Amino acid sequence: MKMSTRDLAINAILAALYVVFTTINPIGTGAIQLRVSEMLAMVPFFNRKYIPGLLIGVVIANAFSSLGPIDVAVGLSISVIAYTISYFVKNVWVNAVQYSLLCAIIVPLMLWQVLGIPYWPTFVAIFISNLIVTLIGTFLISRFGDRMMLTRSIEQ
Repeated sequence: MKMSTRDLAINAILAALYVVFTTINPIGTGAIQLRVSEMLAMVPFFNRKYIPGLLIGVVIANAFSSLGPIDVAVGLSISVIAYTISYFVKNVWVNAVQYSLLCAIIVPLMLWQVLGIPYWPTFVAIFISNLIVTLIGTFLISRFGDRMMLTRSIEQ
């Protein structure tokens, strides 16, 4: 996949925004989280050229977590799996749900293993909060993505 200078710049901006929105959010990590930055994680479902920017953003943002390397590995894994699934599932709304579901399955598992936090309440909390955020992000990107040059097709 060939990237223009503009695409590289947008990837860098997306990564930086993801990091900022995650790290300034007091409830962006843990068992109960509302990670506004997950709205940006929906961008690659519209244009795959922006996967690198989001992956870099996830790695950097999760490195600031109290769990450090394990949170980096888990966050990166969730994103890679979700973006791989999105290669086969072209509906952005379905992809928002599958991303939220992956987060809800894997993050509580990590928190249970590492911190002993109960799995099912964490699953419910993360799924609901992540689903709300990702659906809002999907709506906003589908509505305003062209204006921000985020949803233009790869072939253009």
